[in-house]
Amino acid sequence: MATGEPIDPDEVLDVYVPLARWIADRLTPGPGPRSTTAVIGITGSVAVGKSTTARVLRGLLERAPSRPTVDLLATDGFLIPNRVLAERGMLDRKGFPESYDHRAMVTALEAIRHGEAEVTVPVYSHRDYDVVTGAVQRIRRPELLVVEGLTVLQGAPRGRTEGDDGLRSLVDLAIYVDAAEEDVARWHIERLAGLRTDRSGEPSDFQRWFSSLSEAEAHRVAVSSWSEINLVNLRRHVAPTRRRADVIILKGADHRVQRVLLRSGDDPAQGRTGSVGHPIRSTPSRTNSELRSGPQTSVRMPRAN
Repeated sequence: MATGEPIDPDEVLDVYVPLARWIADRLTPGPGPRSTTAVIGITGSVAVGKSTTARVLRGLLERAPSRPTVDLLATDGFLIPNRVLAERGMLDRKGFPESYDHRAMVTALEAIRHGEAEVTVPVYSHRDYDVVTGAVQRIRRPELLVVEGLTVLQGAPRGRTEGDDGLRSLVDLAIYVDAAEEDVARWHIERLAGLRTDRSGEPSDFQRWFSSLSEAEAHRVAVSSWSEINLVNLRRHVAPTRRRADVIILKGADHRVQRVLLRSGDDPAQGRTGSVGHPIRSTPSRTNSELRSGPQTSVRMPRAN
């Protein structure tokens, strides 16, 4: 599983605490237990910071006044294992919609939403660059579920059952983490380079192979995996889902959040009922002035004391 990059405490206070309060106000129930799980979906490019956003929001949502139970699910666990992708000649399409076990992913999320007592889901390791054989995560009826991954707002892959709308119909509130392509490319290459010096545990087969390359060879592999796989997937399948988001988090070249955009007039607790082209409200992340008390909006996101 991805752990995400470090994050500045000031950024947590200025951006993520207000955002978590805004989400909690809309998705957490009143007094008494709720019968279903509300789902927060987080998507965006490879290496843009989805895992970090999910991890931080989960921790903050758990501290909301109603103290909801919150769990985190990464859709990478539903990737088809590398061995099978290789047999099918699909390794160069890893991360594309067809490289996931779509039916299992939808079935698991439906079961969680409907309050099944325990749902087991597979686990992916970014160190192993593969699904972990035999490892499972057990999700036990949380009030809120944060789901992060490339496919969160995508429809069903081509050829699936008619009427299957993919994960997007199962998400109550959607967040898209965005950044300039050249910045994400650099972060992706830096992340792969970091695997060569990672001594935090027993190295995976992928790490051993990648570390055995010369620095120049490793850099070429990283650049190629971005330009030939991840950038193509971003442009074809991930970026087009940005228009479905309720919240867009825009990052700068330093990985810090520069702006937070909210869909004006939408009530996330009622689902994304607005049209795709509905306007998005924009605010600087360091002040969040409009998110607190801006004109023509009832959204209030006070900074923590």
